[in-house]
Amino acid sequence: MRKSPLPQPGPKYFFKLKLRSMPSQYICIVQTSMTSEPSQQALPFPIVYQHEANINYELQYTRWLLTVLGVWPMMTNDVTKRTKIFSILLIGISILAIAFILVPITVFMFVKMKTLRTRLGFIGPIGFRISNMFKIIMMMYRARVIKECINQVKFDWLSVTIRDEENAMFRSVILGRTLTIVCGIFMLSGGVFFHIVMPLLKPRKFNAFNVTIRPHAYPGYDFFVDSQATPAYEIIFSAHFLCATSGYVVVTASCNLAAVFVSHISGQVQVIKLKLARLQQNDGEKTEDLSRQIASIVKSHVRILKFSDKIKMVFREICLVEVVLSTIVICWLEFYCITEWKNSATISIVGYCVILGSFSFNVFIYCYIGQILTDQCESIGQMAYMIDWHRIPPRNILSLSMIISMARYPRHITAGGMIDLTIRSFGDVMKTSIAYLNVLTAITA
Repeated sequence: MRKSPLPQPGPKYFFKLKLRSMPSQYICIVQTSMTSEPSQQALPFPIVYQHEANINYELQYTRWLLTVLGVWPMMTNDVTKRTKIFSILLIGISILAIAFILVPITVFMFVKMKTLRTRLGFIGPIGFRISNMFKIIMMMYRARVIKECINQVKFDWLSVTIRDEENAMFRSVILGRTLTIVCGIFMLSGGVFFHIVMPLLKPRKFNAFNVTIRPHAYPGYDFFVDSQATPAYEIIFSAHFLCATSGYVVVTASCNLAAVFVSHISGQVQVIKLKLARLQQNDGEKTEDLSRQIASIVKSHVRILKFSDKIKMVFREICLVEVVLSTIVICWLEFYCITEWKNSATISIVGYCVILGSFSFNVFIYCYIGQILTDQCESIGQMAYMIDWHRIPPRNILSLSMIISMARYPRHITAGGMIDLTIRSFGDVMKTSIAYLNVLTAITA
């Protein structure tokens, strides 16, 4: 008896394998998109491949940064026992890297520094390390909400069936990635200058025995070891930069989460605008089809509102720490720029100015991201208001009027639920830091 030929591994075969490996909540979306009638500029078969590529592209930096910190396995479904152990190890390393700088410099400040003026010089480094540790803790505490946001990103990508909508979402992805890169460059450039360039270019000092005192980025290690002896000096000098880099990864990771989620909302808003544009172009459609399109617009808007509330929950404490810390650190940096200007220390002035620019730009990115979220949520109501109402049956107008009403109350990213992060808030932070600078100058005069 002749055997039947084995099935060839064509596109349908691979597509079935891919569906088996996907979460169940996504399978129904892909199957629906395959069985439904093709719409304008429908995506080619099978859509799941390019959607997963887009998902990986959007979450690429997020996965890298959170994996380095050890918190990424808390936000994914496929986690093995080995991955959990490795995650705990990375979290411990991140916290030890912060403590390696925080503990010696705190001991040095309280033991060696006796005056208020000298102790104020350590407020910036200590506050920065404490905020980094707090951000890691809050990422772990909000891991469930962050995981829901990531799943929402995947859900939205797998729901796309039209090429124009995919292109609109992809343009927003590029915005989030660009903000992440810029934030990382600014933080790392300031760190390199402060931890490597400034110590190497500072004038050499000599002790009572005419021995050269080699500078460290942070003091306080003489309580534990002879920090001037070789190889202790080289180890501490290198460890300073590596541990500081861990802190910059924390800052960049928190900024990346905000940038990715808000840029994704921006992409969803553009999708709604495309749906509204198609709504007023289709004059001859049946009432049932028109109702289905409006229902899709309303559902998309509701998902955006729920997603915005989750983003607000994730960044409530992180943004509060960021705003308070940045105000203090910017004030501290401004004070030392003035002090070093009086001392004619060119290298220190340049170093403090670079760090000041890094922290100022970091606060600006958060405020800029918050401004994007507010503007995009408002623009939905404006677009719904500007369409041709006379082309829509009266029974369907009420649904669009509800979108306009909800858009009157745009979503915000807040610092502790007290300060809405917008471009105006950035100006308030800078003005507050200058006010604190005046107080600090009067105290230390």
